[in-house]
Amino acid sequence: MYLFLVRHFNDIDHLTPVVWKLKKNNYPVTVYCMNPWYDISQDYRLVFLKNQGIPVDYVHMAIDRHRSILHETMQSLIQWCLRVQKRIDAGEQEQKSTVQKAYGRIIQFLGSLFYKIIRKVFYNHRWAETILRKIEAQAVCFDHVMPRLYVVDAFLTAAQNMRIPTLALPHGVHLYTNENTKPKATDSRRFKKFNRFDHVIVPNQLRKDFLIQAGISAEKIFVLGSARYCREWMEQNNKIVPRMIHPERHGNEKLRVVFMPSKPQCNVHLERLAATCLVLEDLTEINTMIKPHTRKGFAPNIYQGLRIPIVSHMLTAELCDWADIILVIGSSVISEAIVRGKPALYLKYLHDNTTLFEEIGSCWTIHDETELSDTLIFLQSNRSKVPYDEASIAQYITEVVKGGNPARNVLQEYEQFIVEHSKSDTGSRGL
Repeated sequence: MYLFLVRHFNDIDHLTPVVWKLKKNNYPVTVYCMNPWYDISQDYRLVFLKNQGIPVDYVHMAIDRHRSILHETMQSLIQWCLRVQKRIDAGEQEQKSTVQKAYGRIIQFLGSLFYKIIRKVFYNHRWAETILRKIEAQAVCFDHVMPRLYVVDAFLTAAQNMRIPTLALPHGVHLYTNENTKPKATDSRRFKKFNRFDHVIVPNQLRKDFLIQAGISAEKIFVLGSARYCREWMEQNNKIVPRMIHPERHGNEKLRVVFMPSKPQCNVHLERLAATCLVLEDLTEINTMIKPHTRKGFAPNIYQGLRIPIVSHMLTAELCDWADIILVIGSSVISEAIVRGKPALYLKYLHDNTTLFEEIGSCWTIHDETELSDTLIFLQSNRSKVPYDEASIAQYITEVVKGGNPARNVLQEYEQFIVEHSKSDTGSRGL
């Protein structure tokens, strides 16, 4: 059995294609969520995998075993906190009273506290060994997660004791070419994050170079491309992504633009970001939507009060399908735009980083707010006319999506690597 341990939206986005490929070729796969706060029943990718016959569950609920009264009580308290938190979160933030917001914070704190206690007391390596033994795990696949989070440490220790290989798979695409992209991006942190895994898969050589610089052995790092942005998965994902955009409400006659900013902590200039949103708001002849980054960090309110639709609830794949133009800062969502053949505008002036796509020249680099406004007005009547060519697009896809090899079948190589690096041949496909 190949076990995949997931935690939230971003890593599920990148691990689902690999799980799907393994199952498609009749390999036994299981997906467990380590994050009790994540609603797996509302994740369309996990629902899709479950419909393919793949076991999908919370890791702490997956295996029946004798539990003490204290364990059952604590688990019930966590579930109660989750239910209350969901009801509180169901309303819009601005409609909640101060008391409701304070109550929500208290419930979330209590739920987190109960989880930390139960994790420390019950969810240890012996518990993880029980699960690995029960499902006859041949390999344990994580995303690029810190070992101290959730029950990662317990499973790493258990897998090491049982001589089961552990693999870290990408939960994104590394596109920043400068080293100090955010406060936590240090070599010591990277070393702590990756060194305990037996094998580390990265999408491109750029990421491998950064990890080697951090002290990770080059022998354990493998460049396999991006499972999320390979064409095989994008075509499949396009079939299953839930549709929320209705043309009659969101319009098709105007130029359609979607702006997907980066995490604020990635050296983003917040004042200019706010000013850019106002520029987009003033372009009333253009149909614009903004999807803030799923990890908003310390600037969750920067988009409040805008007349532009803020579509945090909409899926990136659908937005990129709907849009004529995609605006980015440093997000890897530019990969979706490039693979789909959509014009990608890179708002370079909004951060202090440098990126691989600007160095390759596979985007339209915008240097200030005036240039952004002028470019969008120009694109209204010239929607496919961009200052970069097919050669630069092909180079980007080769370097980022295919990991440097233009002939690479990305999902096939992920599958082959995991199977070949499993504990033994007992995990071979069941025909």
